[in-house]
Amino acid sequence: MNPQDSSPFFSRPPLPTNDNPLSPQGRFGRLSSIGWYGFVHLITFFATLALSLTMGIFHLNTLSVDNQFVNTLTGLAGLGFVVILVLYLYFLMVISIRRLHDMNRSGWLILLFLIPLLNIFMGLYLLLGSGSKGVNNYGLPRATPVWEKILAWLMIIITVLSFMASSSIVSYMFGAGELEMPQPQEVIQKGTAYF
Repeated sequence: MNPQDSSPFFSRPPLPTNDNPLSPQGRFGRLSSIGWYGFVHLITFFATLALSLTMGIFHLNTLSVDNQFVNTLTGLAGLGFVVILVLYLYFLMVISIRRLHDMNRSGWLILLFLIPLLNIFMGLYLLLGSGSKGVNNYGLPRATPVWEKILAWLMIIITVLSFMASSSIVSYMFGAGELEMPQPQEVIQKGTAYF
């Protein structure tokens, strides 16, 4: 056994590689992954909207959906939506794999997203888990470009504001009496009327 194999001190520094963010090889820090999640969601939203407008499914002037929506989806538009969905899921998997690599975990752990309830904890782990410092099994840490930081913080701010807005709307509805919780007796009486 050579001393170079046993200690990272004696090993050669890894050669710098061209980092392709859309490849599963490499690492993403927290801000990079949040920025790329936001970017993929925005691109998917605008691609879906553009396809809907092009195929006549969605009307921008009336903000309504075509009454032949199901028939339209079985044709060419349906194939377009399937392509958008497959690309969307692929890029979400790539971002998640790169985030797992940053924490020195195998990318195969994304299969845990298929298990109900465990997928929530897996998402929180990817969001809140800290990456390994320095070189790990998946390479050097990746520097986060400025545009990824800006987009990531924008996504964080929008998420926090949306939670605050939705909670304030619900609390307003409870306070104004528009959203009343029925008493258990009323639920039983109204529920038995259907049977």
